Amino acid sequence: DVTVLDFGCGNAAAVGQYLIGEGVRYIGVDFHPPSLDYARAHFGGANAEFRETVPVDATFDIIVYADVLEHVPDPLAIVTAHAPLLAPGGIMIGSVPNGYGPCETEKFVDRHLRLYPALRFVKRAAIRLAGGTPNEAPAIPYNHESGHLIFFTLRSLRRMAADAGFTIARFAHGGFVGADLTANTIFKSARFVDWNIRIADRLPSWSVSTWYFILRRLPSP
Repeated sequence: DVTVLDFGCGNAAAVGQYLIGEGVRYIGVDFHPPSLDYARAHFGGANAEFRETVPVDATFDIIVYADVLEHVPDPLAIVTAHAPLLAPGGIMIGSVPNGYGPCETEKFVDRHLRLYPALRFVKRAAIRLAGGTPNEAPAIPYNHESGHLIFFTLRSLRRMAADAGFTIARFAHGGFVGADLTANTIFKSARFVDWNIRIADRLPSWSVSTWYFILRRLPSP
């Protein structure tokens, strides 16, 4: 049996729902009310609770930061505040985007040239001209107003962990590319999705879009 804190769980559609299961006491925390309402309605249960604040009297075997630390102004403060909540031998599992990798670069270019809205307009118009109906996105709430505030490098990620009293016990690559433009074009191919994951494992860390890590406490001096 393990107790999991999913900090910044959002609507739980992307990650949280896959952490909920037999033998798991799951607590998801987020401050976006529409996302929490969706998570409670679709994934809440006897062993799955969604809250606006972290319970101060609980301990957790695992604390999860799934693409959330880049959205807060002081990630070190978050990790430091949560450290006392870890049970002995507990771990933190997280993912952050490479702040200067392909995904962030794609977002930067798209934000300034507005390529994705133009692509979406052309795609939907072409479908209608062909007599079809564009697929509407499912009504899942997202906190789109909470953008990226921190742009991690490997050095800053390691420094954050060390300053909070942790070491990176395991490190891995996510995908090579993956933002709105690629997700709505080449990501439509399952073969490319598979390639995108496999090629990232062969590339240097600075050239991939996402980093995964496990943090463990540093040994006491």
